[in-house]
Amino acid sequence: MILRLPYKSPLPTLVNITLILLLALSSGFTAVAVAQESDGTSHTLLIDTHEVVSISDSRQYIRMNGSPSNPIFLFLAGGPGDSVTGRMKQLFSKLSGEFLVVLWDIRSTGETAKLDNPPRELSQELLQEDTRELVDYLLRKFQKEKLYLAGFSWGSVPGFYMAGDHPEKLHAFIAVNPMIDPMKSEAISLEILKEDARVDDNNAALSELSQVELPFQNAEQLYYSRKWLFTKEGNRFGQKNAFRKYVFNWSDTWLDVFNQAVQRNLFETLPTLECPVYFIVGKKDYRIDYRIAQDYYEQVKAPNKDFFLFEDSGHLLPYRDPNRFQETIIDSILKK
Repeated sequence: MILRLPYKSPLPTLVNITLILLLALSSGFTAVAVAQESDGTSHTLLIDTHEVVSISDSRQYIRMNGSPSNPIFLFLAGGPGDSVTGRMKQLFSKLSGEFLVVLWDIRSTGETAKLDNPPRELSQELLQEDTRELVDYLLRKFQKEKLYLAGFSWGSVPGFYMAGDHPEKLHAFIAVNPMIDPMKSEAISLEILKEDARVDDNNAALSELSQVELPFQNAEQLYYSRKWLFTKEGNRFGQKNAFRKYVFNWSDTWLDVFNQAVQRNLFETLPTLECPVYFIVGKKDYRIDYRIAQDYYEQVKAPNKDFFLFEDSGHLLPYRDPNRFQETIIDSILKK
C-alpha cells in the first residue's frame, strides 16, 4: 500500500517514437537502435551501452539504457560506495521505456574502482562536484536543458546539493529514503535497537550498542549498529564474520565521507528548493526514519512537491520493490 500526500505538480509529457531499424550488438552489451527517415537522415532511438567519462581528474564509469529522445533519469545509489550498474535490467527496465536511464559508479566504486585513476582524498564536497560535472556532461552530450535526478539514501546528499545549488539543471529531484537529518535518524534507530535488546533481555546486543557514539567514531561502532540493525530487519548476514569484515573494509574508504554527510541537517541548510521535489519513502525503514522525511516534506518550500509512503517497504525500497518504485515515478511524477 502506498499512502500519498498530494501536491499539484505538472511535468512535461513524452514524445512517442517508432523503432525502424535495430543494429546488432557491436561490443560488450552495447546496442543501438536507429530510425531511418525518408529523406535519408537518421537518428538514434534506443541505446544500451556503457561509457567511461572524464570527470575532473578521473575517469568514471556510467551505464545508459533507453531513448535519447526521452528525458534523462540519473540515479544516485546509496552507500556511499554502492554499485547498481550491473542491475540495470532487474531494477530499471520499466523506467528505461520512458527515460534514458543513467547509472553511475562513483569514485572507488564498482567499475570505476578498476580504472587507473590518480589517488585522491575522498570527501563529500568532491563527490558533489563530480555529480555536477556528470550532470553537465549528460546535458551536453544529449543536448538537454534539464534532467530528472533521483538519490537513494546517501545518494540523496549529492542529490539535494544539486537541487539546492543547481535547480535550473533539474526537471525534478526524487528523494528516496533520503538523509534529511541523519544524526537524529541514527539516534532514533540506535534507541530502537537498545529497547529491543532490553525487551529481549539480550545483554550481548545491549553491551555492544552501548559502545556506539554518534557520529560513528570507528568501524567497530558502525559494525555494532549495523549488525543489530540487520538482525532487526531479518537479515542474518549481519551476524556473520563476513559482514564484520565488509564493514571494516568499507569504513577504511568511506566512513569519513559518511560522517560528513551524517552531520548535515536540511531543515537548517535547505529550507527552500527552486525545483520540484518528490519523496518516495518506506515506512518500515529502520535506518532512516520516515517521519523525518515527512516533516521535511511538510516544511520545505518548492514549486511542486509530493510524498509517496510505501507502507510495507523498508530501507532497500527501490531494490526490493522495483516495480512499484518505477511505476510511481512513471505514473505519478512523469505523467502527472
